[in-house]
Parts: sequence; C-alpha cells; structure tokens
Amino acid sequence: TAHLHMMKEVIQKYNLPASPEDMVTKYNSFLFTKEMTLRDADPEEKSFTPLRESTKKAFKRVLEEYNIQPSKEDFQWFSKLFFKNHKKYIKLFPETLLILRELKDTGLHMGIISDIDNDFQEFQFKVFGISEMFDSITTSEEVQIYKPKEKIFQVALNKAGCQGKESIIIGDSYKKDIIGGKNVGMTTIWINKFQPDNIDTEKANFTVTHLKEISPILDRLIK
Repeated sequence: TAHLHMMKEVIQKYNLPASPEDMVTKYNSFLFTKEMTLRDADPEEKSFTPLRESTKKAFKRVLEEYNIQPSKEDFQWFSKLFFKNHKKYIKLFPETLLILRELKDTGLHMGIISDIDNDFQEFQFKVFGISEMFDSITTSEEVQIYKPKEKIFQVALNKAGCQGKESIIIGDSYKKDIIGGKNVGMTTIWINKFQPDNIDTEKANFTVTHLKEISPILDRLIK
C-alpha cells in the first residue's frame, strides 16, 4: 500500500504515462533484484548495500525508463516521500502489541534483528510506539551483512549476553529468520503467513499462521 501511494505521487510529479499498479511492479522489480538488495545473494561474493541506496537506485531506474535523469533534489524529494508514505500506511500484524507485551512481561532480553537501515528501524519504532519493548537492536547496516548470515545473529546474541541454544527467534521469513536462527542454535518459531505449503519447513521448530498461536508455545518454552 505504501509503495502504491508513493508511485501515485511519482506519476503525478513527473507526468508519467503509467498506472500506479504498473509503476509498483516496475519499482519492486528494481528494488528486489539480487544486485540491488543482496537479500537473496551471497554476501561473501558481493559488498553490502544499505536499503536507502537500494531504494534510491530503484527510483532512478524507474525514471530512466521514461528518459528522466533524477537530480539531487529529486532524490531528496523521493526520500521524504518514502518516509511519509511508510509512516502513513505500514501496519503491524494484528495482536503484535499484545504478543510484545507478553514477552516483555517475562523479563527476558528482547532483541530485534533487522535487514533494514538504522534510521528506518528507528523511524518504524517511533511510528509503532514500540521502542521501549526492546532491549537491543541489531541491523544489517550496523553489521554490514544481511540475514541469514551467522555474523548478524552472533552480534545480536552477544548483546543479549547469551548463546543460541538459550534463545528463541520469531520471524516471518523462513530463509532469513528461521534458517539464520537455526544455524546458530536458536529455537525457531516461524510465522508462515505468505509462503506456499510445499516449502521445506523441517528446520523450523514451530510453525504458526497467526500470532495468537505463539503464546502457548512460549509458555511451554519459557516455563
């Protein structure tokens, strides 16, 4: 939804002959290539690229499709547009706050491991009002590597002062969260909202389709 509204404003600003839906498809195809984000590439083979640079390059590629070379001012405008629309339209999963509060009440160290940049992570926390929920934050920009590489998980574990076998990871990306967590010995809870049923899920210790299913699992693991 955020990307759709972003592209509506891009079309209007540059008077482009395209529908918002087509522009979103085009923008996302540029944003989520291996060369742009490296999220599906081998970090050992390619250098780290921050998300802000990936979005900048994707925006540039979109305009170049219409023979427009963006200026410094264009990039600044798009950066503001990006944050404005993500602030307005990104949403937490239903019951996320309830689960976070339940976890916080356990008194255990609460950490987050994210592939987004430091400033965007801080921005999201402010939008959702959940900054106080977490004891530590570990981002790909900080570690200069993406999930599921082991290093980013080890940095997060060091901040928590514990080992993988003493930790639980909850994530909605099987490849990044579950595989990455399992590789360092963490107990894994996969929120499978979007993946097909035929995906190999053997490495996940627990698989749920709704956040409300997490609480009983945590009760068994923590007590």
